[in-house]
Amino acid sequence: MIDFKKELQNYPPIDIDKLSERNPDMSDNIKNSIILYNKALEKFRVGSEDIAIIELRKAISLNPDFYEAFNLLGVFYIYTKEYDNAVQVFKKVIDAEKNSMIALNYLKKIDSSYEPQVKKRVKEKKEKNKAAKSRGNTVKSEEKSPLSLNRPVRKGNHKAKIVLNTFIGFFIGALVVFALSFKYYSREDNTDIINQLIAEKEDAILKIDEYEKKYAELDNKYNGLNTQFEEVSRQADYYLSVTKILNIEKLASENKTSEAADEILLLKNKNFQGIEKEVFDKLVQDILPKAAQNEYNKGRELYNKKKYQEALDRFIKSKAYSEDWRYSVNNLYHCGICYQELNNNTMAIKTFEELIEKYPSSSFAQYSQNRINQIQNSQ
Repeated sequence: MIDFKKELQNYPPIDIDKLSERNPDMSDNIKNSIILYNKALEKFRVGSEDIAIIELRKAISLNPDFYEAFNLLGVFYIYTKEYDNAVQVFKKVIDAEKNSMIALNYLKKIDSSYEPQVKKRVKEKKEKNKAAKSRGNTVKSEEKSPLSLNRPVRKGNHKAKIVLNTFIGFFIGALVVFALSFKYYSREDNTDIINQLIAEKEDAILKIDEYEKKYAELDNKYNGLNTQFEEVSRQADYYLSVTKILNIEKLASENKTSEAADEILLLKNKNFQGIEKEVFDKLVQDILPKAAQNEYNKGRELYNKKKYQEALDRFIKSKAYSEDWRYSVNNLYHCGICYQELNNNTMAIKTFEELIEKYPSSSFAQYSQNRINQIQNSQ
């Protein structure tokens, strides 16, 4: 069984700078969709899965052919146990025949009985192959398309090991030559050549110690430099985070509350020290409840207009900003109602149960239980 939390943690962001260099004519919609894709991964790493899903839906609306985003959205739906939504997303990818193997693999994890329409897809594939022959070199140009968001493969720094591995390969080859030569020349009784091969073998064995010592020295040197590099990187990352605190203060002074709150969420897992910690904690205390209130107010306006999906996105964002402010129970209750109005009964019940657990003595707890009973009786 796939660990979908680990699966999400292992999703790398897309290097938009390199992609732009290879595709200078990339449209703004594609660029913005990639930015939203990367932002979704950042939101997940700070514990805001709901906002990550919203960012991915925005990315797909800008770039409907962004199948990497579809796959990631499907994994998010599995992680949040919205299995019906996940199935719909993966089927879209499979029908489009892009990254279909990845989507099919995920889909089978939640619906083992699912089988794609093989005959139909084989026929379509044959037709596409015929068309491909007439296009000539078109395939090569398509490989450079900005929609081909292939991830770079990591390369380890193992130069020191190459030296030892090369010599070991040479030594094994020498042993093979020796064995074959011994078999041949023994029949010819050529003692001089046999003695020469034996001497070369013994010399090679002696050199193994020398190369192993050199490798050990290089390995120790590498480990020392790597430790220094990690420490410098840690310090650089800390100072970069401190500069972001200054930017948050600037955004707050300009009344850009939502932007400031987004930056705070990205820094919530940073271990600030001393004065930086005091400043950051004060910003969290002042900005996040205010941002949560703003999103809740916008959500209520949309809710009153019966725009339930848009309202839900606002309520979810409010919850991500803060779950401990004056109207947090109201916000959670309206989340549940929106899910119910959108016929997502699984998430509606889950949200109402969460409210009952967190606020058992509130009037909304009784309202939520009534909603749960209503849903269960209608099923």
